[in-house]
Amino acid sequence: MHNKKILLTTSFYPPFHLGGDAMHVHYLAKLLSRVGFEVHVLFSLDSYRLKKKIKKSQKINKIEGVKYHILKSRLGRLEPVLNYCLGSQSHTLKYYKKLVSKEKFDIIHHHNISLLGHDILNKINNEIILYTAHDYWLICHKYNFMKKHKLCMQKSCFTCCIIHKKPYQFFRHSKKFKRNINNIDCIICPSEFMKVKIQPYFKNVKKILNFVPNPTGLAGKNKKRDFFLYAGKLEKCKGILELIKVFSQSNEKLVIIGDGKLRKSVKKASYINRNIEFMGWKNTDKVLNFMQGANALILPSICLENMSVSALEAISTGTPVIGAEIGGIPEIVSKVDKDLLFDHRNFNELKHILLDFKKKKYKSEKIKSIFKKYFSEKYYLNEYNDLLEEINSGKT
Repeated sequence: MHNKKILLTTSFYPPFHLGGDAMHVHYLAKLLSRVGFEVHVLFSLDSYRLKKKIKKSQKINKIEGVKYHILKSRLGRLEPVLNYCLGSQSHTLKYYKKLVSKEKFDIIHHHNISLLGHDILNKINNEIILYTAHDYWLICHKYNFMKKHKLCMQKSCFTCCIIHKKPYQFFRHSKKFKRNINNIDCIICPSEFMKVKIQPYFKNVKKILNFVPNPTGLAGKNKKRDFFLYAGKLEKCKGILELIKVFSQSNEKLVIIGDGKLRKSVKKASYINRNIEFMGWKNTDKVLNFMQGANALILPSICLENMSVSALEAISTGTPVIGAEIGGIPEIVSKVDKDLLFDHRNFNELKHILLDFKKKKYKSEKIKSIFKKYFSEKYYLNEYNDLLEEINSGKT
């Protein structure tokens, strides 16, 4: 599949991002460029401005050889809002059509396009169109497939949007939206859990587990010893408050890395509890260093996680993951030890896991071998190339 021209689209791109989906696009761009693809990345700076203020020190995490196309509308932050509510806006769509018509891509791989609008799914040439379901945007107005903090078992979208104070997306009922969705040649699901949720609604769905690069150049283990680690968003849905409560009743040490709406609450908890240390936001290399030295990474999510990038990063350093049995988390944790899973509705189970935890039981090299088999660049690239060949053979 060398010398193919590919466009990756995403609402966010590092460092102008909020989650693991943007990091996946960054990793994928780097991988595909390295193996001979001509890679282009399209993302929206207005989308990030909608969420956060841009700092002067922030610069695009550019990859040598990759071409970047940055959406900046005269409407500013209103552009992504209208894309979200109405499905598409003129500036985004015009920019996209002009780019695709000019470059004539062989493949267009869409990622988180919730703030770019569904009209960019429309085929302009005869390109292959892929879509990775990082969240539940295809089937849920709120993208998390949850209702009142529980798994959505019966669709009542209008009522749900009102309850959660989210705009109802009427465009989902249009023929245009359904036609655009049908243009996708394959929907890639990064977890079996996501595939099970998506498959009843769409054809051509394939599971390809997410990957992270093999960590290189780690400057030895972190100086801290005998601690558990949380690394991620400081949001209610991530279970961070429940995690803090568990450690406030424990003698075990917890190190927290991240940022988010609950920053003040987390910081306050670290003052009150001497065994909880809040480190704030850290770059990827520093996070990997902490992961390498931790007893385990803890994923206490109470939402439907798909395929956690931080969990894959921990495993890549040879560190086990303790996780809530929800969403795609069990697919990662159980590959090392299913006994490290706990019921997200019962954090007492986490207490017992911490009491019984023995670091020596989990050999670093064995965990790294699991990473190489299931979550490495090699695994992903083989699956990706096989998928493209399948689609091409079906077109001929």
